[in-house]
Amino acid sequence: MRTFKTLLAAGLFAGLTLTTTLPATAAPSTAPETTAPTAVAPAEQPRLTADKSEVRAGNTIVLRLNHGPEGVSWISSKAFVRNGEHPVGADEGLAEIVNDHDGMAEAVATIADVPPGQYVVHTRVGGGAGPTMVITVTR
Repeated sequence: MRTFKTLLAAGLFAGLTLTTTLPATAAPSTAPETTAPTAVAPAEQPRLTADKSEVRAGNTIVLRLNHGPEGVSWISSKAFVRNGEHPVGADEGLAEIVNDHDGMAEAVATIADVPPGQYVVHTRVGGGAGPTMVITVTR
């Protein structure tokens, strides 16, 4: 009797072992994955571009700012002509926003008579600092 019970128990144990290890050793599926990735793509950040990266004093530059649903407060640089007072009193000239439609603003700025070099263009979008870029002023 004991032998029968031992054999039965061993058979059950072996069967359980096979059922728990078979899925782990099964061949990988070649079917394409049908589930969507769980990571969410980040929202596109505002982007600032210019029609030229190098410009001479006295010439104009056209800037394009993709600002999405946020409003544009200003686009400024020490390289721009100072036509008026900067909103926060910075010693920078302001670009004139000539078109702002569907989250895309276009602005024009005249380059002041500044020494040649690289100048940062700053933006304010919504309630905070927006994207920046560097332009080079040449003679």
